[in-house]
Amino acid sequence: MIRDTFEYYIERVEVGAELRIEGWAFHRQHGLCCFDVVIDNGNCSPAIHVRRGIERHDVELAFGFAMAEHSGFAVIAALPLGSATVALRLTAGKEKCLIPLMLREGLSLRSWKLICARASATVDYRFLTERGLSYATALPTALTRAETALALSRQEPGIHPPLAAPVSIVVPVYGGKHFLTPLVHTLIDTVESRHRIIFVDDGNPDRSITAFLVALGTSLDHVTVLAKTRNEGYLKAVIDGVEIATRLNPDGHVVLLNTDVEVPPGWLERLIGPIERTPSIASTTPFTNAGTICGFPGMPEDNEPFLGVPVAEIDAGFRGLADLPPVEAPTGVGFCMGLNRRVLREIGFFDLAAFGRGYGEEVDWCRRAMRYGFTNVVVPNLYVHHRHGGSFSSEEKKVQIEASGTTIRQRYPEFDAEVQDFIRADPLRPVRAAAAVRILADQNGQGRTRTVLLFDHAGHGGAAAFRAKEVARLHARNQTVLLVRPVDRPALGMPDGAMDIELLHREATFRFPANDLKDLGALISMLPLAEVVINSLVGYDDFAAVMAFIRMLRVERGVSLRLLHHDYFPVCPSLNLINTEDRFCGVPALEKCRACASANRYFRWPGNRTDFDMAAYRRDWQSFCDLADRHVFFSKSALATMRQAFALRDDRVQVIPHLADHVTVAPLPPPASSPVARVAIVGGINVAKGAKVLNAMVRLAEQHRLPMQFELFGSIDQPINSPHLHDNGRYEPKRLGQLLADRGCHVIFLPSIWPETYCYVLDEVVGMGLPVGVFDIGAPAERLRSWSNGFVVSPITPEAALSALLGVVGSKLRFPTSP
Repeated sequence: MIRDTFEYYIERVEVGAELRIEGWAFHRQHGLCCFDVVIDNGNCSPAIHVRRGIERHDVELAFGFAMAEHSGFAVIAALPLGSATVALRLTAGKEKCLIPLMLREGLSLRSWKLICARASATVDYRFLTERGLSYATALPTALTRAETALALSRQEPGIHPPLAAPVSIVVPVYGGKHFLTPLVHTLIDTVESRHRIIFVDDGNPDRSITAFLVALGTSLDHVTVLAKTRNEGYLKAVIDGVEIATRLNPDGHVVLLNTDVEVPPGWLERLIGPIERTPSIASTTPFTNAGTICGFPGMPEDNEPFLGVPVAEIDAGFRGLADLPPVEAPTGVGFCMGLNRRVLREIGFFDLAAFGRGYGEEVDWCRRAMRYGFTNVVVPNLYVHHRHGGSFSSEEKKVQIEASGTTIRQRYPEFDAEVQDFIRADPLRPVRAAAAVRILADQNGQGRTRTVLLFDHAGHGGAAAFRAKEVARLHARNQTVLLVRPVDRPALGMPDGAMDIELLHREATFRFPANDLKDLGALISMLPLAEVVINSLVGYDDFAAVMAFIRMLRVERGVSLRLLHHDYFPVCPSLNLINTEDRFCGVPALEKCRACASANRYFRWPGNRTDFDMAAYRRDWQSFCDLADRHVFFSKSALATMRQAFALRDDRVQVIPHLADHVTVAPLPPPASSPVARVAIVGGINVAKGAKVLNAMVRLAEQHRLPMQFELFGSIDQPINSPHLHDNGRYEPKRLGQLLADRGCHVIFLPSIWPETYCYVLDEVVGMGLPVGVFDIGAPAERLRSWSNGFVVSPITPEAALSALLGVVGSKLRFPTSP
């Protein structure tokens, strides 16, 4: 074993429901490595997923070794409980390298210690508490798959079996008069008369409320009214109500219900059923629009009713999920909460002495129940609407929260961390997603909304910025967006060709991570499509299958197709048309492309490049382009470049420039005179954006002692150490003008060497009034010719750029251009 033939570094180790290891590794002779995780000195992890070949240009630059260009990796592995040691095994060719990685120093979740010398300093923990792991695995893994979840949601809800024993429903009433009549009517309609309903009139100053409740108690045998002569607060009212419930129905479970709720048919059976079936459950809480950890469509924030539809229609999205088990939660929520009579007997009820007029008392009770071995759960197949305002005014609620917070933290110091873990794990996410699709499908059936299927890459940049604007535009047209991207965060058990799928409604986002085309098909079957939009197809593992899926939608289902051309991926998988010599290729003949493909490190292609067939690739894209109803380009130059490779019909082509609505640009005051010309370089600078050209310009300025200082605003993929360059770091577009003024910049230069299809950065700077220059290529050059402060440099060389810059700033110095 020759250890130093392996080069590696472990950049991040995260312990959560599984172990995640990220970093880079390669073998100097054999290239990329294979990975195994070894547990306790010899046992391989029972489940592992490896993502390797991640682009790491920084590693390639550091080692000067071409094989390191794609040395990044992410390993996800199961970490059995009780494990004591973890090692990472690298394999390349016939050579192996075992890297001791972690050692467990205690019994708790957070007792792992990194023992690898070539690793970051600490272990990151996904969860703050041990209970976070149970939250992360609370629902079956299969439910994270859209096809499985939607199969459940498609089930027609059956008749919920009647409860075995009568239940007592306690409703404290103080104010909220406009809520009272709707609640009473709903309770009469949905609650069998064998159950007891106890209204507690908490000294209402409006005596008409008292009169109504007394009349109600007189009229209905199963309704009892406790009329108190003075207001003693919510908590005392609830305690008094439960005492009456215990006297009238000593063996019955109890429901606490606020007046500001709206319940659907069958709610009581679904709320109390889990307690009857599982006596270890202390409390049950339904989904609601405003209930923190059990919120819908979002969590933990408050929400308006989803889509503005009636409560029964929202609840219908949940009722079909009857086969799902209840989900353990760190506490119940008191707006509508079922309480187990057995637990009430064993631990008592709410603590009046500690919580006064109320708020936080149900948290205290639920946490006390947990210490006795009981659990609190969210019911996955029930939604109850919560309006706010029936028991507390907003101001009183705020005061009570502050007053009770200290007591909760003192009694249960782990509680806040467990709530954070629940929110982070979000075990209810797939339930919310499945219910939302069912609700949206019902609305689609009524013609109220349509869905746009949008494919994109998983990265950032201009295309991602445009996607956000496109989603906002579609939302403004009352359209839902089904966003599909390559997997960003790998997971155990994810299918081949996995993708991240998000259902983006203007009111909420629902995620189906690590799903495949079958899952996407299941979603589409419930959400009829208005259109398919391709923002990018870069990064998909099974690229051919994705294209075939889109082709099926266009040909067999007649769904319109719109292609947005942010780069040149259809022309070449290098995207930016940069060849092996780090220059714009000019879209050469196919024979030259074949020679370039196998050695081109900028290829974004999931398959083997050595036998890559550029002619077949272009034929596939030409056929795909022929299917499109609309091609959207963002400059004439981008359209012209595409037409060097493809025939595009004029009647299907649009040229629509971007609008830089993320920033307001105003002219800058003239910079002060200076013996040194300060040149602003703006944006994320990589090879295609001119990193090597900029490096050469800086070195020439050094060599010839030119009075020139380069000011970088943004980032660069290959750091340049020189007194002639000052790195100002990343910037916020709205502050860029002030930053340039503060550094006294005289001119702006964007050194991009590829034919950009647009250029957001140009819009951020050209209106400032400073001279702005670019090389004579792509959309920036096309647009700058229309600006009086623009200048275009040719040829694309560092010498030509320096000469042009010195000329623009008025210096008498000139640097000779290359012949």
